[in-house]
Amino acid sequence: MLPRTLEPESMDDPAEAASYDDMNHSAVNIRFVDDLLAGGSIGNDILDLGTGTAQIPILLCERMPEIRIMALDAAASMLELAIYNIEIASAIERIQLMQGDAKAMDDFEDEMFDCVMCNSLIHHLPEPQPTFAEIHRLTAIDGRIFVRDLCRPDSADAVEALVVQYAGKESEVAQQLFRQSLHAALTLDEVKQMVAAAGMSPDAVQMTSDRHWTLDVRKSAACQEGTAS
Repeated sequence: MLPRTLEPESMDDPAEAASYDDMNHSAVNIRFVDDLLAGGSIGNDILDLGTGTAQIPILLCERMPEIRIMALDAAASMLELAIYNIEIASAIERIQLMQGDAKAMDDFEDEMFDCVMCNSLIHHLPEPQPTFAEIHRLTAIDGRIFVRDLCRPDSADAVEALVVQYAGKESEVAQQLFRQSLHAALTLDEVKQMVAAAGMSPDAVQMTSDRHWTLDVRKSAACQEGTAS
């Protein structure tokens, strides 16, 4: 099994943030939004963790005109680019940006959001368990939790095959960022263990592509009572 190699927790270098924003994430982002909406209601008040440059919130607002999104990221450089993207998309009144730590979101009350979503944040965290617990805490009863991230391959050769397949036409910098992310990702079993420890069903975590796992679950009152006891 390939060991986990951590990468920086936040991408706060302006050049790296710009390189990330320039990468073509459209297919992955569109599928994220498609799968989120296909799974059922998401309510009106949404929290997006690790929003980066806010590409997914912008797509979601285009599809769901009634929603409001709180978009949080730890990196100021990412949020500076997000401001520009949101203004261009005329979504400034519907997407609120916030710099913060997804491992400890004390500014937010319990069960504050109808949906908590997160794309490609977990692999950046040295210890993701507190973030899974916060995601569960902040989601309203009967609210939706939708988290997607990369899954760590079994070998370095498997990593390189994915880099060639999905980033082979990107710049060397972009390829290296993707390579580092694959090495930093969790395995499916590691994710299931953390999800269970946070009070959610590990069966809600499934492989949804050759490189992504997804946690898609609706928070139940029974699950909340079990966590509190």
